[in-house]
Amino acid sequence: MMKVHCVVSGSSAFTAQRLRVLSNTENVVFPNVIYNEGNDYNATSGVFTCRIPGIYWFSATLMNSQNDQSQNYCMFLLNGKSQVYVFVPRSSTGGVETGTGSEVMRLNQGDRVQVGGCYQNDHFNSYDISNSFSGMLIKANDG
Repeated sequence: MMKVHCVVSGSSAFTAQRLRVLSNTENVVFPNVIYNEGNDYNATSGVFTCRIPGIYWFSATLMNSQNDQSQNYCMFLLNGKSQVYVFVPRSSTGGVETGTGSEVMRLNQGDRVQVGGCYQNDHFNSYDISNSFSGMLIKANDG
């Protein structure tokens, strides 16, 4: 029996800014889309859906609120399951702090990646443009 491979050509990359916590959940969206090659990022749900199977790189930067003395974090979620944490350290000076995390993942078509599973998500500086979520296809699977 001959195997048939599905290869989707093209590119996929996005960057979105700001941060909005979805009501009654620990998930966040980045509604201010700067770039969305392939339209794989949904600014309403905050979910990137893989259209082209392959190796992807993702990054998120989060900023805490002014004078927040707590440590906050979110995670990259792959199909709803936690992967890597993005920590925002405690502010020792009463100012704001940011934390950045990145991850490389092999995705299959239909896989979903988002930032969520947040701890103390009401402590994030929601409207600052320093909050961002980006991703891009590094290498598509070979046919």
